Amino acid sequence: MNNKRTKFTVYIIVVFLLLLASMVYRFKFYKSYASDKSTLPPELQGKTIVRLWMKKSIISPTRSYQIDKFNRENKDNIHIIFTEYKEDYYNAIRTTLASGHGPDMFEYGYSTLMKNNQIAGLDALNMDMNKIDKSNIIYYKDTPIGIKLMENNAKIIWNKDLFEKSGLNPNNLPKTWEELIQYGKKIKQKFPNVIPFAFPIKEYEDMNISVGEPSTNSGSIYTTFWDYKNGNYNFNYAKDILQNYSKMFSLGLIVKDFDEKSRNQLRAEFYEGNIAMMISTFEDKGYFSNILPLSFDTGIEDIIQVNKKNKNSYYYTQNMNFLVLNSESVKDEEKKKAMRKVYEYLLSESVNREILETRNALPVNLKNKSVKNDIYKEYNDVRNYHNATYDPTMFLSRNSRYEINLVLEAIKGSRSVDSAINELNKQFKKYYDFAIDKENFDFSNYKKK
Repeated sequence: MNNKRTKFTVYIIVVFLLLLASMVYRFKFYKSYASDKSTLPPELQGKTIVRLWMKKSIISPTRSYQIDKFNRENKDNIHIIFTEYKEDYYNAIRTTLASGHGPDMFEYGYSTLMKNNQIAGLDALNMDMNKIDKSNIIYYKDTPIGIKLMENNAKIIWNKDLFEKSGLNPNNLPKTWEELIQYGKKIKQKFPNVIPFAFPIKEYEDMNISVGEPSTNSGSIYTTFWDYKNGNYNFNYAKDILQNYSKMFSLGLIVKDFDEKSRNQLRAEFYEGNIAMMISTFEDKGYFSNILPLSFDTGIEDIIQVNKKNKNSYYYTQNMNFLVLNSESVKDEEKKKAMRKVYEYLLSESVNREILETRNALPVNLKNKSVKNDIYKEYNDVRNYHNATYDPTMFLSRNSRYEINLVLEAIKGSRSVDSAINELNKQFKKYYDFAIDKENFDFSNYKKK
């Protein structure tokens, strides 16, 4: 008995010490980014410091070089201290802002920042907005809080070799989902081990890509199913695509574990020739151009929409890649001027052209999005794509895992499509009501006039 008690006591002590060490590390690590000028190295003394934080991404190396270039060449005595985070980004933002040691500018993280007045409106910088596409501006309620830097789009990509060997025209994508199902049957018959059709559905953005994007021309909705004319969420528009997916699942055209596959796994399987058709995003272009070069001819087109009566209209699917301002930092006039210079630099033609040339990301602040000698140039064709300007979804408190599970149940047949849609409508009505009752959120700002 004493032996068990001793082991338990030792266990408690070890856990306590580990937690204490973690807290000390985090405190020291985040505190190292404090704005106290006495902590700056001698070469930065006298400069206006702008601390810029972003999430680590595939364009991180390019972004780092661009920041270094700004620091070398700007004539305004400004120096950017650039920091990137991966898994720990949200904790870093939350901890440092609460302690008064946060960054001056940072990539948007979560809606609580606005509710706690930790983010300043973009008007504080007094930027010249005449050259900015107004649809790239993000509003919280009626206040502009940032300008989009990057976006993501969705296409259908197909293996032309598999099409041809299955007796299909390799240059023609099906025009309707009914035709796509027939194509899938032929591919399945010829290649039993090949997945006829695949789509991402593991993360919440995947739901926008795979369920929302094919449905957007059915009504006045974004990929989140926010109805920007009527000012409510309406998942009734998801019925057609969910019925198609359910039928494909029952026919074996979609694999049983489709919901367990990440986008990286889908890319790898397409690269290996194990997927015939796939819903693909601009991110895939970077991988196929630089990391997983495809050994077969590939077709790329806009996603087939369920309602062919209306003109095809698509929306970008990310809606969260933009910089916001620390409300404390803009109180310093000198720093505020420097932050404006940094923001303008990151929005500039040359900086965004460099990002586009990497083929790893899609900057939205460029009118011409074509790249010379581009292999997969169809990803850059965004003529039919628009910003979800009036979408409030990113500001709502939601249970995205529950929403995805409802969609999966509808596709797999454990719940009817109608039942899943009714539950999604009820769930989002709860989010809607909570935002109004508890957060004083005004949805009238998110209706297209």
